[in-house]
Amino acid sequence: MTATVASPARRPAQFTLQREAEARRLAAPDRPRSDFSATAPQDGDGTRPTALATSREEHRQILAISRIVCVAAVESLAGLRPVHQMARWLHFDVHQRLRVRAELIARNRHVQHSRGTALRTSPRPAEVRSMRADNVARGVWEVAVIFTDGHRTRACALRLQAHRRRWQVVALELG
Repeated sequence: MTATVASPARRPAQFTLQREAEARRLAAPDRPRSDFSATAPQDGDGTRPTALATSREEHRQILAISRIVCVAAVESLAGLRPVHQMARWLHFDVHQRLRVRAELIARNRHVQHSRGTALRTSPRPAEVRSMRADNVARGVWEVAVIFTDGHRTRACALRLQAHRRRWQVVALELG
């Protein structure tokens, strides 16, 4: 009979975050609230969603959110997506303007279809060609998105602002 020797238990490696010391300092109860304050216009409360993110990580997040919002807005206007799905990302005023515009386009589409003058092409999802984001102030980003919807190339301009620990689109222009 052979004896089996149990191998010593391996201790898991100790990992530390890159900015762990800063995380502890920011989590301290006596820290001033000005650490997260934004110099943005009136709507933002200044609580940045990614207080410990590097500028590169924040830039990547802004581009991802802008891509999602731009494509979803175009799909909403084309009738492929309900506008209420975008309420989470958009400021109330921006959401209302987009909703009204989508309703007008849908009504026009319905009138053209009933007259028999509607285009017979089916709408396609937008494909993003290029994006550019600029940090204009702490907690405020402006993004330009160039996309194509299958028929023509268009542009979308967004302004994102930190609001209640998340990014919110406070301005949206589609060209």
